[in-house]
This record gives sequence, structure tokens and C-alpha cells, in this order.
Amino acid sequence: MATFHSTLSRREFMKGLGLTGAGLGAAALVAPNFHDLDELASSADSHPTMPWWVKTREHEDITNEIDWDTFKAYDKTANPFPVVSAENVAMRAERDKKFDNDGIVQNLPGRNLRAVALADMVTGLQTAPPWDGPEITSPQSKGYTAWQDTPENNLQMVRAAVHLIGSNNAGALALNEHMLRIFDKGAISWEAGIDKGTLDSKKVYHIPDKCKYMLTYSIQQNYTQAKYQLRWDEETYGEGKLGQPMPLGRPTVHRAYGDGRYSDWMALRFVKNLGYGAYKAGVTANVALGIFSGLGEQGRSTYMMSPRNGLMNRITNYVITDLPLAATPPIDFGASKFCPQCKICAERCPSNAMSMESETTWDYGPGNRPGYKGWRMDWIKCQEMGAPSRCGVCHTLCPFNNPSEGIIHPVIRMTAANTGVFNKFFGEADRYFGYATPKTDAELEGWWTRDLSSWKGDVIHGTGQYKW
Repeated sequence: MATFHSTLSRREFMKGLGLTGAGLGAAALVAPNFHDLDELASSADSHPTMPWWVKTREHEDITNEIDWDTFKAYDKTANPFPVVSAENVAMRAERDKKFDNDGIVQNLPGRNLRAVALADMVTGLQTAPPWDGPEITSPQSKGYTAWQDTPENNLQMVRAAVHLIGSNNAGALALNEHMLRIFDKGAISWEAGIDKGTLDSKKVYHIPDKCKYMLTYSIQQNYTQAKYQLRWDEETYGEGKLGQPMPLGRPTVHRAYGDGRYSDWMALRFVKNLGYGAYKAGVTANVALGIFSGLGEQGRSTYMMSPRNGLMNRITNYVITDLPLAATPPIDFGASKFCPQCKICAERCPSNAMSMESETTWDYGPGNRPGYKGWRMDWIKCQEMGAPSRCGVCHTLCPFNNPSEGIIHPVIRMTAANTGVFNKFFGEADRYFGYATPKTDAELEGWWTRDLSSWKGDVIHGTGQYKW
């Protein structure tokens, strides 16, 4: 069976987008040729794991302007994350209880008993692993040497591993003088002459200074499910505003946190089983990790946006290690130009926690990091609305969230369900094409260098439906 591709030139594609004349000429210059739209969607050009239209920048040169004289290690004492008052906590608890109870009593779609039960189903799924990783028997104690390869190959290896875990967005940082400022002030002591990290009585993490690398990877929320939390409530919050999210969409948040902790266990264990140290400690503001390592850009809601997942990135997880990893540079996919014009997340936010200004700012409020020109969140208003566990409105509204879907062999399955006439042929065809046969050595090694932008075999939550 031959693979069929319809020829789609870059000029025809741009015309399909409505670009003509001078706009078509300018856009066509930067768009490569594609055989079909599936190929376009999964293509990568200047970036090894991103679509062709994503540009790489120089290391540390993110799309936000940085003032390195001000951008320091985050001082949780001088600039603590704001905490809502006890009175507000009580008010919010009563409000949320009433919201769920009203939905149950009135049997409201998306808010009835089964929706609330679904929201509760995925809470508390996983405890966090130890900060220095799960206990293992090291390869060295078994008489093996630690895994040895180039930093570039090691990066590809860990990307392949975390993709299987469930993250399609991974990078790495070199922990140099500037990148160490992403950590909390005084949280970590980097020490020579020790082979294993320790935690002292003052809650300072002592980590070997040979750990000069950091693996980063984002944990995605399920966009398909997230949309079930949205509801209009202009009467309470004003014209064009959404209201308290419905319980039916709430599992997307809780599930993502559970996935984050589950992936922590696996990533830390994987790195330790290669014969290296693996630690997760000392970072409160994890968004910066993803932005500096090229996983995305900062969006208006202050969270990280990525070109494929939009704002459906719940956490940027990380592993501090001495496994050599090639640092990945920041990216530019147009978010810094898109967010000033879009504003949909701020327009519809019920708490008015985000700025509606078109320009970014150096100004910052409580719980926000100084030293960069960008967006800031009013964390008091955001928490009073129910963040992070009961409100994910801004995450869900981003136009970059929109997924793509694929279809595989539906005609064969429908035929087999209605007639057995072709079953022998289908069986022979399956044998001929070798869908389930032992892999060659080259294929087994090739798993580590598979195309992660088009690989369908791993569980990446919320990117659309993979139809068998």
C-alpha cells in the first residue's frame, strides 16, 4: 500500500490562510514546502522538537527583557507569596461549598453529584518523591560504570524517556551564575567534596557542586477536559466574564498535579539508575525554568505558554544532576507579540487578576519576581477566586491550546464489525506489513532518537484524541 501525499506548496498554503499580495510574498519566504497538513503540523526546522515556525534564540536571551542587576535569587522572606486572610479563606470555603451543593441539589449539568464525584476522584493521586530521588541500588554498587555519552546524546536520551512518562516538552539548563538566580535565596548550598546531597536542620539543601546541569520538562493539562469547567456568570462578575468553574472540568487541574508527582518519581529514578545524582529542591517559581530552557514563553497570565500546548502547562518539573546535558536555548514562537493584542484570558477572568494593558512592565507586586519586563499577576485576587485547584479559566482560554487529531484504520475496523468476508485478507495484510513483529537492533536503538513530534505511542495528556 503506497503512502499518498497531496502536494501542497507553501504559496498554496499561505493562500489558504487568506494571505495574498505582499503578505503572501513575505510569508511564503519563511514557510517551507509540505506534502500535506499533517506533515506541516509535525515539522521542525530551526528547532529540533518544535514546529518550523518556532525560532531559537541565544542562551539566556528570552523574549522578556532581563535586568541582571535586579534579577536575583528569589527572596521568599522579603517578597513572600501573598496569603489571603483567614476571613477570606472562610468566605471562599462557604462560597465553594454552596456552589457545589446548589449544583447537586438542583442536578445542574456539569455541577451535579456525578460531576462533583469526578472532581474529587482525581485528588490526592500521588505523594511527592524524596527530594533526592527514590531509593535505588546504584549501577556502581552492582559493578557497572555510570552511563557515558555526549551531552547532546544525553539530552536526546532523557527527552525520549520523559516523553514516555508523558511530557512532550523537555529541555536543559547549564547551572551557571545567571541560572542559579532562578533558585530561592539561601535554599541550596553547592559544595565540593561530597558525593550525595543532604538536608540540614535549617532546611538548607547541600548538593554536590558537580551537579551543574538541570533537566526541565513541562506537565500538560488535559485541554479537552479543561473546557468543561467554563461557564458564563456576567450577573455576578460583569459583562463578558466567566464565573466559578464547574466541577466537571476540575479534574484537569488535579490530574495534572498528580501526573507531575508521578513523573517526578520516574524521572528522578531514571537519572539515578544511570549512575548519577538526581535532586529536586530549591525552586519555587518554576515558570522561569521552562522559559530559560526553551520550553515556552511567558504569557499574559504570567504562566508559561508553549507553541503546541498553549497555556495547558501546569508545572515545569526539573531534575538537578551531574549527568552532562546540552543546554537548550530560549525560543520565540510569537507569544510576546500575540498576548498584547489577544487579552482573552484577562477579559474573561472573573477575578480581574490580570493586567489589560498592551505593554509589559518592570513593575511587580507581592509574590512576583522583579528583574524582568513582562506580565504580573495579582495573586490575592487570583487565590480569592480559587486558584490553583478550583480555577483554571485563564489556562483554558488561550488560543494556542487548540489540539490536532489523527485517524488510523477506521475503515478496516468498521468493515470487520459488519462483515467477515475480508477478515482473512485483513489478517494477511497485517502480517505483510509487519505491524507486530520483533524489532531489529537498529530499531531498538532507534527508539532513543525517535521523532518525538510525531510519535504516537506515548501518553501525552490532553493533546487530542488518538484514534486506533
